[in-house]
Amino acid sequence: MSSLLQKIAELSPDKRALLLQKLNQQKGKVSQAKIQPQSRDTQNFPLSYAQQRLWFLSQLEPQSSAYNIPAAIRLTGRLNIAALENSINEIVHRHEILRTTFTVVDGEPVQVINAADKLQLPIIDLQTLSETERETEVLRQAMQDAQTPFNLEQDALLRVSLLRLSQIDHVILFTMHHIVSDGWSTGILIRELTTLYQACDRSQPCNLPQLPIQYADFAVWQRQWLQGEVLNNQVNYWKQQLGGDLPVLESPTDRPRPAIQTDRGATESFALSESVTAALKNLSQQEGVTLFMTLLAAFKVLLHRYTQQDDILVGTPIANRNRSEIEGLIGFFVNTLVLRSNLAGNPTFKELLAQVREVTLGAYAHQDLPFEQLVEELQPERDLSHSSLFQVMFILQNAPTEVLHLPDLTLDPLKIESQTANFDLTLSMVETEIGIKGGIEYNTDLFDADRISRMLGHFLTLLESIIAHPEQPISDLALLTATENQQILNTWNSNQIYVPQQCIHQLFEVQVEKTPDAVAVVFENEKITYKELNQRANKLAHYLQTQGIKPDILVGICLERSCELVVGILGILKVGGAYLPLDPAYPQERLAYMLEDAQLSAIITQEKLVNNLSIHNIQIICIDSNWEQITNQTRENPVSQVTANNLAYVIYTSGSTGKSKGVMIEHRSLVNAYLAWEEAYHLQKNATSHLQMASFSFDVFTGDLVRALCSGGKLVLCPREFLLEPEKLYQLMLQEQVDCAEFVPGVLRNLTQYLEQSQQRLDFMQLLVCGSDSWYVQEYEEFRQICSPKTRLINSFGLTEATIDSTYFETRKTNLPVEQLVPIGQPFANTEIYILDSYLQPLPVGVTGEIYIGGAGLARGYLNRPDLTAEKFIPNYFTQKTGEYIYKTGDLGRWLPDGNIELIGRVDNQVKLRGFRIELGEVEAVLGKHPMLKESVVLVREDRSKQQQLTAYIVPESAHLNQIHSSELQQFLQEKLPSYMIPSAFVMLAVFPLTPNGKIDRRALPKPNLQGIENTFIAPHTKTEIKLAQLWAEVLNVEKVGIYDNFFELGGNSLLTTKLILKIRADFQVNLPLRVLFESPTVASLAINLERYQQGESNNKLSQEHIINWNQETILDSTIYPKIPYKQPESEAKNILLTGATGFLGAFLLFELLQQTNAKIYCLVRANNSEAGNKKLQKALDSYLIWNNSFSQRIIPVMGDLSQPLFGLNEQEFQELANQIDVIYHNGAWVHHIYPYSVLKGANVLGTQEVLRFACQVQTKPVHFISTASIFSPLKGSVVTVATEADSIDNYPVPSSGYLQTKWVCEKLIKTAHKRGLPINIYRIGRVSGHSQSGVFNVNDLVYKLIIGCIQIGSVPDRDIQEDIMPVDYVSQAIIHLSKQQKYSGQAFHLVNNQLLHTNTLLQVIQSFGYQTQQLSYEDWQLKLINIAGASPEHPLYPLVPFFSEEDSDKQPVKTGSLKIDCQNAIAELSNSQIICPDIDEKLLFTYISYLAKQGFLDKK
Repeated sequence: MSSLLQKIAELSPDKRALLLQKLNQQKGKVSQAKIQPQSRDTQNFPLSYAQQRLWFLSQLEPQSSAYNIPAAIRLTGRLNIAALENSINEIVHRHEILRTTFTVVDGEPVQVINAADKLQLPIIDLQTLSETERETEVLRQAMQDAQTPFNLEQDALLRVSLLRLSQIDHVILFTMHHIVSDGWSTGILIRELTTLYQACDRSQPCNLPQLPIQYADFAVWQRQWLQGEVLNNQVNYWKQQLGGDLPVLESPTDRPRPAIQTDRGATESFALSESVTAALKNLSQQEGVTLFMTLLAAFKVLLHRYTQQDDILVGTPIANRNRSEIEGLIGFFVNTLVLRSNLAGNPTFKELLAQVREVTLGAYAHQDLPFEQLVEELQPERDLSHSSLFQVMFILQNAPTEVLHLPDLTLDPLKIESQTANFDLTLSMVETEIGIKGGIEYNTDLFDADRISRMLGHFLTLLESIIAHPEQPISDLALLTATENQQILNTWNSNQIYVPQQCIHQLFEVQVEKTPDAVAVVFENEKITYKELNQRANKLAHYLQTQGIKPDILVGICLERSCELVVGILGILKVGGAYLPLDPAYPQERLAYMLEDAQLSAIITQEKLVNNLSIHNIQIICIDSNWEQITNQTRENPVSQVTANNLAYVIYTSGSTGKSKGVMIEHRSLVNAYLAWEEAYHLQKNATSHLQMASFSFDVFTGDLVRALCSGGKLVLCPREFLLEPEKLYQLMLQEQVDCAEFVPGVLRNLTQYLEQSQQRLDFMQLLVCGSDSWYVQEYEEFRQICSPKTRLINSFGLTEATIDSTYFETRKTNLPVEQLVPIGQPFANTEIYILDSYLQPLPVGVTGEIYIGGAGLARGYLNRPDLTAEKFIPNYFTQKTGEYIYKTGDLGRWLPDGNIELIGRVDNQVKLRGFRIELGEVEAVLGKHPMLKESVVLVREDRSKQQQLTAYIVPESAHLNQIHSSELQQFLQEKLPSYMIPSAFVMLAVFPLTPNGKIDRRALPKPNLQGIENTFIAPHTKTEIKLAQLWAEVLNVEKVGIYDNFFELGGNSLLTTKLILKIRADFQVNLPLRVLFESPTVASLAINLERYQQGESNNKLSQEHIINWNQETILDSTIYPKIPYKQPESEAKNILLTGATGFLGAFLLFELLQQTNAKIYCLVRANNSEAGNKKLQKALDSYLIWNNSFSQRIIPVMGDLSQPLFGLNEQEFQELANQIDVIYHNGAWVHHIYPYSVLKGANVLGTQEVLRFACQVQTKPVHFISTASIFSPLKGSVVTVATEADSIDNYPVPSSGYLQTKWVCEKLIKTAHKRGLPINIYRIGRVSGHSQSGVFNVNDLVYKLIIGCIQIGSVPDRDIQEDIMPVDYVSQAIIHLSKQQKYSGQAFHLVNNQLLHTNTLLQVIQSFGYQTQQLSYEDWQLKLINIAGASPEHPLYPLVPFFSEEDSDKQPVKTGSLKIDCQNAIAELSNSQIICPDIDEKLLFTYISYLAKQGFLDKK
């Protein structure tokens, strides 16, 4: 390197920037003209671009102190207070900016230079306090001053106060707002203060040079200079540097990111040694870069390793003092540069350093474009949750830091702990005589102090590694501290125990010798002892030997749940074979695949199951028909050549390709698993009776069997149906004195609910294990409440490939948030857990990576799949042992500080657009709630090069084909989704193109018309909308503004938002926060919020009571009362009116009325004529497989509309119909869970009022009203609220859903009508599901969509759905039966099922059909749903995403009680009938899935 280049490389960043600026000036690129003073005929001047941004932020957060610049200096010695005060006044007089305030003139913010009034220095006397109290008060005063916000319009923006500790001990506090100052300015202030003080103290004149200009002159010049070619050159450079989608840096946090960014913060300090500092400077010099560049590159490596993102953007300030006339000015000159680096491809640090050097020098050469201008030019996606362009800042301070001296005084700067943070993270560093010092300022709403401390340790470790090995790839640079490396790789993986070279059956045989007469296995009424079990297994083993079975030969076992199943497994193990479980409940296709893939030598089964098996060239051993031959064998333990390295079993698990794969587990791994359980659980001491619930085709079955039979316990085989019947399950546990069990969450939740209802407990349990990756802390604590304090409650985690269980978690006290998942714990003995990045480097505590498992539990591999085995089982480079492997799980997790592991989800593959993660399913789910839409598909398209956009394809309901506009859909979505999730194009189609197999053909979807995307203008119509539209047009300089136009899409920016909000405040006389405009960017949405603020609702939300007067809503029309008292009829009703007959439940009510009565059924239906009405009704019944041509004689359509007065009939028609009808079944309603009460009121409330009016016409007619059990909600302060049929809804709060509100009001109206003499009954129903015999479904039903969706995805969420579903045939039969009892007491009947549908049951049934379906954590399942959106955007689960979504991350969890619905009235009345609700079991779900398969709703297996 030449000496000149070396000198340039040694320059500070700002001096280098100044050199580049000078060079550019030589080229004529920058004006040489000096900045000229402006006339002071006016005291109002424009804001500089930097000031403009801070003005905007102050409007956004007026109470924020985030942009305060505090300084505190201790003055020890003789202090001349008068001289100090005069010096400060002279500085304020000298620098106009320090007496500047900000206001608005003609809608524009301006700076106003005020007269130099004398500043009185406040003195706060602390001399009366003790020394300790004084020091505490100094820090408190300094903190308070630093955190007190400024009012930019009224306050002096320099605040000074003096704390007197003693006559010779003072502390002076300075606080300035950043809008009038910066870091460089603070140095000027202190320097000038010392100079002036010395002069005043000595009564000498001051010799400070005259300032050539003031800050206001610079602001005017900047706006004049930065235009034309100068501006274009700057803008073009930055657009090239920051083009494309700018990623959001997803730093690992301790809490979810709030929806709106906060500025609460703290700072953690650190220091680099002199030797490290010198080495970094030496490396910088060798590479021809500045120290700033080296430290920045190192920081970017840290961020890259933390986030595993390649595209890293970091902001950095630059003093921007590149003109001589502004070097001595106090003011806000500092600019922010965005430095972007690409770390993809694992470059060496030297290569990265060269890239950073080039980017940094380019940025310095183009530093004049203010950051505020850059943001407006780039127009990044607006999101209030994080800062624009970058989220992390890096600072190497370069302001003058010379030591200052005053006569008779010693000056010591005091450190004031900042409690604000402008960004997620800000790394600040400064070079001192004893090395580099620094600190990390961090947002405390995102990060804990412990995480930041660890991050600093990693940064220091990384710097040392860079110094030692700058030529290494960045992935190889050390990150973990030596202590943490030892802890993560060794300490937390150090639980090692001795495992003998034995086989699992040998452990069982040892136990037989110990307790031969103890009961080993129980199933239903059969019990066998250890001795009997061993002898029967021995006989089978000897028989198998005669059939040629020997070590490592695979033997299938296809038996029903029984004691023989255990005999079969042990018999195979004893002879050395490996068993392959074949569940007889599996579909033949799945069994055939497994038989073919495994290439079995033999299969043990039962005679009746042989026909279900596709057996070719496989020896069949029937344990029943061959038993005579088997029983003739000797009962002694067989002798075989089996060793610990032979296979014990092969279990097939679901594969990502749709084909399951066989996992091979050896005896040594299974023996290790048992001994690890024994070491952790103390089974021989604490567990005597083990409940076995899992299907034997899962490895959990093997775990249950081994834990019981190798420890001397009793294995209690639970009948499968008991899993859905908690009462029977609990009785079995009591009967068999169960003290150890491993549950899946669904069964445990079901059992817990039963125990709470029946006030019973699990005190007798010693060990309760839940194998779950989606178990919440709140549930964990709830389960603890029903157990004894001595019960060990454990969350276990494992995979088949690592022999069942790998980690476990238990604690007596959880200090975790209740909404957080229970950790999966720490490794079992002889198991190692590694959390690695994409380079297979270990990650530190708190950083998410992929979980890898090593140790004695690893499988041999995948059967007949060496390629997949090599991909998933990779060499273990973290051990000194040769031949060791680790298993790549595909699960994401992170270490917690205590050594436990938190499971995060599955390896992410989500869609990202413009740097934002977008869940397409969520967008489609919201679209699916629009009442005019039939179907929707949401895609990311790139129809123009490098221009991706979110596109929604819409098929409206036929009645609304030409009535729906994209602007309406945008408005609909804007109320529910963040702006970046709103499609930019909507394509309306009559039908979706389909592939030959009936799926939506994505490739055939047309391109959106990018030139003419529909933008229908909808004019404002309310006073507020009209005025707002006028203001928008004025501010945006456009001719007209529609109510659904987006402010920012029309050209709005941060300056214009300020201008608009000021106009709104002035015209509407309301202090509307600026933030509201970002949250409500259309005239329509802003008008709503504005009106709310005018009504005093500053929280932007109105309670229902403020919007709706419920007392008024529940007043029944006074003309509605029975004209004739009701008389009990002597005969059955002959004519019945039914509303809602074309709906799902309505159609079955119609069918039951036709079955259970001889009456004619008049059906209110929207149709043009009688023929159309008949067709509509017939079509409805036909679609549900219940139409019979004989019905046409008894079904009479009534053409009308429930939402219209008199049903839309004229007076005569209304009266004639009323004269015919004997009884009314009012089932009709507009069911919509999104629309507000006001929208649904017409059809639901007013419609019900018309039904009541009709019931009172001519003869008085009973009304049977179909309501919903969901109108009840838990009462505050109650742990369990029991809603009985006798309860008054007056005792419960008004529901929050618009639909439920209409039902609540309807019931109030009906109760009033009853008091007036109208006979009524109310039927409150739960969720209605498909027909129990035919399986026919409501196409909009939750369970219907769930089943189809889960099968297509190949997984179900491990979140128990717990739906109280009731088959529609039961509900309709029950309602009609109850209605015929003619007890019109005004009472209610509750039809709610106490049996719940559970996820694990659904999974088992789906799998029994052969669909490759696995249970995933909810988070993994949701990710999987989104990942398939590109291939199957028509997926039926999209509309259901809201049913399974989490609570908003920014909401604090609210503890509410549970709600129980009591059904005693209904149960009593139905007890003598034959109407029984079918069990919600495998049989019912089998019917449902069979129907779906038959109808072609499911993909072929």
